[in-house]
Amino acid sequence: MKNISKKIVEHKTLILIISLILIIPALIGMIKTNINYNVLVYLPEDIETMKGQEILTDDFNMGAFSVSVLENMTSKEILDYEDKVRQIDGVEKVFSIKDLIGTSIPIEMLPSELRDKVYKDNTYLIAITFKNGTSNETTLNAVEQIRDISSKAKIGGLSAMVLD
Repeated sequence: MKNISKKIVEHKTLILIISLILIIPALIGMIKTNINYNVLVYLPEDIETMKGQEILTDDFNMGAFSVSVLENMTSKEILDYEDKVRQIDGVEKVFSIKDLIGTSIPIEMLPSELRDKVYKDNTYLIAITFKNGTSNETTLNAVEQIRDISSKAKIGGLSAMVLD
């Protein structure tokens, strides 16, 4: 043990230089390493979950799904918000109760079992589907753009969680 200690003390400059040289590839690796939070990537391709994800993406263009919550917005603001979201690259479909009833029918006229699923305390739910998968760059960029549209809107779902 004393021999090892003695060698370390004798060659402290060499050890310091080697350590500094080894820091360079470590930093490069750290910067270039992307973290993938999409757990579906690690599952085998032949299980039902992956088959279902593939069918949704390929056949229905529903690679990812998110829900946007709109607080204290008028019917016109909601429809404008939906139109802006539809224009974003990567967004497949946008759907809310306003697509069904329009702006002429008050939300209070709907049956309570339907109304309570999409509206509560002046807060509306909007469903958004994306063309690509949950962790796809296009999907993540779309989530960022959706967040920038309105401060009254919040977005949730696996893609938003991956982005965070």
